[in-house]
Amino acid sequence: MNRTVDILLVRHPETEANVNGRFVGRGDSPYTKEGRLQFARLRRRIAAFGPDIVWSSPLSRALKPARRAARTLGVALVVDERLVELDFGLAEGMTSEEIAAAGIVFNYRDRCHPVAPQGESRGDIERRAVSFASELVARGGRHAVVTHGGVFRAALAHLLGLRSDDVWAFHVHNAQLAHVKVVDERGMLEEYRQA
Repeated sequence: MNRTVDILLVRHPETEANVNGRFVGRGDSPYTKEGRLQFARLRRRIAAFGPDIVWSSPLSRALKPARRAARTLGVALVVDERLVELDFGLAEGMTSEEIAAAGIVFNYRDRCHPVAPQGESRGDIERRAVSFASELVARGGRHAVVTHGGVFRAALAHLLGLRSDDVWAFHVHNAQLAHVKVVDERGMLEEYRQA
């Protein structure tokens, strides 16, 4: 018998930090006008997917649409700390120019060292995302997961059986959706679009 799980990965709506090029990981930022429109579309798209459970990062930019979709569907909302965005450490809230001016060493592509002092590495976020995605695959069913760009990329690469560096093959826009169907632990990308 084939064991199947359907996972809808969802990146949060556009925020002021996204538009202004600020690296916001554990902090938060309000939605832009476009982000508020994406919020409404995401609720409808998640509801149309029909998940058994809606999972979310604890950060409000992801939690708000997840909560609204779960309420609309009448399904459980589960907040999981593994879905939080990368910790940018000393670079939190800064632009690339501000990081350079402050003399902060910043390397987003290194898997072994923190992206910035006192932050996480890409390897850290991958381990969190892989742990979470693997648990969903083991559970089976239909799951909507509202998270952030870093977790989205890492989970998608893992679910599709890609290499770690293949995370850069995907442009993950705000309000991006990726429906992955996993059959007998082999992932297939069913849909990839913005809400």
